[in-house]
Amino acid sequence: SSHFGFRLWVQQPRRHFHTLTFKRTSKFLHTEVTASSSCRVMSSAAAVLRAHIARSRNVGLSRAAGAFAFRAPVAVRCVDHVSPNVLLQRRWHSGDRSLNDDKPNLTHFRETLQPHPLRAKPHQQKSADRTSMEPDEKPIVNLMQNHIWSEKEIDERLANLYQHRPRTASDRCMHGIMYTLYKGFNFITGFKPVNTPVKAVEWRLIVLESFAGVPGFMAAMFRHFRSLRTLQRDHGWIHTLLEEAENERMHLLVCMKMFKAGFVTRLLVIGAQVTMTPFLAAIYMVHPMAVHRFVGYLEETACVTYANIIDQVQTPGTPLHEAWSGLPAPALAKAYWKLSDDAMWVDALKCMFADESNHRDVNHTFATMASDDPNPFVEKHQDSAAHAWRLEMEGGSADIGCHKTLGTKAQAQK
Repeated sequence: SSHFGFRLWVQQPRRHFHTLTFKRTSKFLHTEVTASSSCRVMSSAAAVLRAHIARSRNVGLSRAAGAFAFRAPVAVRCVDHVSPNVLLQRRWHSGDRSLNDDKPNLTHFRETLQPHPLRAKPHQQKSADRTSMEPDEKPIVNLMQNHIWSEKEIDERLANLYQHRPRTASDRCMHGIMYTLYKGFNFITGFKPVNTPVKAVEWRLIVLESFAGVPGFMAAMFRHFRSLRTLQRDHGWIHTLLEEAENERMHLLVCMKMFKAGFVTRLLVIGAQVTMTPFLAAIYMVHPMAVHRFVGYLEETACVTYANIIDQVQTPGTPLHEAWSGLPAPALAKAYWKLSDDAMWVDALKCMFADESNHRDVNHTFATMASDDPNPFVEKHQDSAAHAWRLEMEGGSADIGCHKTLGTKAQAQK
C-alpha cells in the first residue's frame, strides 16, 4: 500500500511553536499536531500543507470560501512537546519508514558575521568603542595630511596665547561680534575658567568644533567657484582651507569617541550652523578678508578654551582632573596625530590646541593678503605630509604621550 508523510515546524506570533506530522493511510489522513502552548495551528500553514499532500498523492481538493478543504476524513490529535529550536523543517519518507526527528542546526541572521547594511548587528556596533576604530577609518585617516606636533612645539604655543589687536574698522567689527558670541556661548554652556563642570566642557567642545569646521569649507567653496568662473588659478588657498575644515571635523569626531551629544547639544549645533553659515557667506561675498579675521578671533577663543581645559586636567583637585586624568586617548586620535599606544586623552587635547593655534595664525595671515596672492603655507603642508609619511613607514610616533604627562604642574609647584 502507499504510505507517505512529512513533518513541519512552524512559528506563530508570541513564539508559539507547532509541529505538524501528516501520514497518509488507505482510509484516513492523520494529522498530529504538537504545540508548545496550544494545539491551534495557523489556517494558512495548514492550507499549504494540504496543498503539498494533494499534489504529492493526487488527493482531491475543493476550493470553498477562499480556503482548501479535504474530501477525505481528517483526524487531529495532540502529541508530546517538541523543543522549539527550529523555525521550519520538512522531511519526506516513502513506504512504512517512520518519520525521524533530525533538526537542522540553523543560525539566526543576527548571530552570523554577515554584515548588516544598517550596522544593526551586535558585532558591528562594538566598533564604536574608543579603543578601536571602524573598519574603514584607518585607510581614510592615512590619507589625511595633518601636522604632527612635537611636545616642544605644543609647550611653546601654550606659553604664548597670541591675540590680534584690531586695527581697522572691519577688524573692530569682527572682533566685537566674535567676543559677544563668546560671552553668550560661555553663559549658555555654563563654562567658567575655574573648576569647570565636565558636562559644560563636553557641550562646549562639541558645539565649538561643529561650528569651527564651517568657515573653512565655505571659503574653499567660494574660491573654488570663483576659480571656475574666472578660469584662473586659486594659488593654493583652497587646499589650506579644506585642510582646516577637515581638521576641525576630525576634532569633532575624536570628541564624539569620548562623550555623546544630548538633545540640547544637537539643537545648539544645528542652531549655530543655521544662523552663522548664511551670515558668514554673505560677508565673504562682499569682503572675504573680514571673514578670515573673524575666524582668526574664533580660533583665539578656542586656544584659550583648550589651554584652560588642559591646565585643569593637569591640576589635581579639579572636576576635569578627576574625570579625565586617567582616560586614554581614543584610537582615532592616536592614528590621526601619530600618537603612541600609551597616549592619554590630555595628549589628544594638546594636539587639538596646537591645531587651533595653527588655524589662528593661518587666518590672521590670510586676512592681510590679497585674494590672488600665493598661499605661503603650501610648503608647510608638504613638509607635514612628508613627516607623517616617514613616521608611518618607520612605525614611529610623535613624542607626545610617550611618557607620563599628568601631574607635571603639581610636581613643578612642589
